[in-house]
Amino acid sequence: MKGYVLAAKAYPWLLPSFEESLRNAADGMVSDVSKLSRGFRGPVGRPISKDETLVALNALCDLQVFERVGLRYRFDKVRFESTEELRKGVRVALEIVDEQSGDHGSEAHLCVSLPPSLSPVAEHVIRECSVDLRSGLLDVIASAKKTLIVASPFWDGDTTAEMVALARKKLTSGVEVYMLGRFSKDLPAGVRSELRKVARQKGCLILSWFEGAGPETQTFHFKAVSVDRGARGYMGSANMTVSSLRSRMELGVILTHGASEQLDRVLRVVMTLSSPISVF
Repeated sequence: MKGYVLAAKAYPWLLPSFEESLRNAADGMVSDVSKLSRGFRGPVGRPISKDETLVALNALCDLQVFERVGLRYRFDKVRFESTEELRKGVRVALEIVDEQSGDHGSEAHLCVSLPPSLSPVAEHVIRECSVDLRSGLLDVIASAKKTLIVASPFWDGDTTAEMVALARKKLTSGVEVYMLGRFSKDLPAGVRSELRKVARQKGCLILSWFEGAGPETQTFHFKAVSVDRGARGYMGSANMTVSSLRSRMELGVILTHGASEQLDRVLRVVMTLSSPISVF
């Protein structure tokens, strides 16, 4: 039950969309994550990713709606139908708690990325008290309406491509985008070619902070995201690389309220210490 509540709290839009997609599914259906995510859509028509599907599956495994069979999942339609009122009740209760809490205080939701070879038992225990890191990070970025700051010392070509694709959509809708790294003249070719796609778009600024050498070096090692001047934020250990987001165990927290506002202020100070760079 705890795993379902955590997922419903961190991704209020995900579970209703996913569960609605299961209404016509056959009892006993056994599928892998890629097949289950195919064709599913979120509330605004956005496809549900494999990582988000995994979040929903783990939440429903917690209610025994799905049973994990190796790397696949078996659907129990009877259990799905019998828990419908329970699932609705969880979401209603969370909405009431959110309304009563107002804009006061601060909250943090733990998120974790896991190695693909982790044992099913270990993964289940961890997922009971956390949500998927990459999905949580992308969800924070996708929620930006006015400003977006993405900071990581290290980036690789594949993850930069993913971040640039999201940044281009945000820039088109008028969001100001700031991308901060330890970028230098010997930037990897893949990272450089991707950053070029947004570097000259209005509202985009690519920054680097790495000065000095040896004990006099001034730079950063944190990984963080802030949207809309602290409306939401993310802070964690994972770099913007495939290995960090998909194949290693990393921890992070999704922040709201006072904590995310404080993070935004710190990031804006760091940006004043950084320098715009050219990727051309």
